[in-house]
Amino acid sequence: MEIRTRRALLSSLCLLGAAGYAAANSPKASRPAPRGFLIFDGLLYSPMPDLRALGMPKLLGAGSTWSKNVSHDQVDPAGIKSAVEYLRGLTRNYYFDLEEWRLLGVPREEVDANIDKLARTADIARQTAPEMKFGFYGVAPRSPYWSVLLNKKDELEELWTTNRRSAIIASRVDYLFPSLYTFYDDPSGWELVALATLKEARQYGKPVYPFLWPEFHDSNVKLVGTQIPPEFWRRQLELCRQHADGLVLWGGFKRLWDEEAPWWVETKSFVKSLGAPSSPGA
Repeated sequence: MEIRTRRALLSSLCLLGAAGYAAANSPKASRPAPRGFLIFDGLLYSPMPDLRALGMPKLLGAGSTWSKNVSHDQVDPAGIKSAVEYLRGLTRNYYFDLEEWRLLGVPREEVDANIDKLARTADIARQTAPEMKFGFYGVAPRSPYWSVLLNKKDELEELWTTNRRSAIIASRVDYLFPSLYTFYDDPSGWELVALATLKEARQYGKPVYPFLWPEFHDSNVKLVGTQIPPEFWRRQLELCRQHADGLVLWGGFKRLWDEEAPWWVETKSFVKSLGAPSSPGA
């Protein structure tokens, strides 16, 4: 997703504060459930219902780990600790979204430096709250849509090399959060890229929870704000059930919750088909 949009979204999480949000989403309030396919609630609709009754623990994110006046080119230990400490009171599970540190389309030296920055961020986060579980959004693995769909061999070679070097990052996290957002109304194309991405994710030996967004990606000016058709959405859910350990539902920034939205009706049907709800702990 565009950094601008996700940054605004993650900043809005901080504005929720500990008052009403912490009471409803306290880690102590989550009930245990059998392990299995797990759906994280990363949604930000308003007013957002509590989805824990459906077995969906809340997943919050940190989109900024820098103190004031600290360059985003640097690892800021104080900023990382502050972000993690804030999330510590709200959830057991979280993710970092640090898209400034690019791993594709930049010189190898920059890739190596950025991998090191991400690894150092993970180490600081672990030291700050060893009891919490986390990962990085869209980092390990990377999976550019057109590189995979059009089988661009040079780009794929760069992708595979970068993904293998990213094992340094994967070794330091609990969860892998690849992005499987939908750019076009093309179920077959989406599935091809999704399968390639999940196959790459499996190489690290960590639980895989891809991000799904029930709207088309905002980079598509013709479809921005449009919900994915329910049949296509169910196809995405089912593919994740077959090839991942669960998924993350994401989206809804500055949008009203609709209990009757077709994507949500389909999601509830899917959840019902799973049986007993799961709990994080893989």
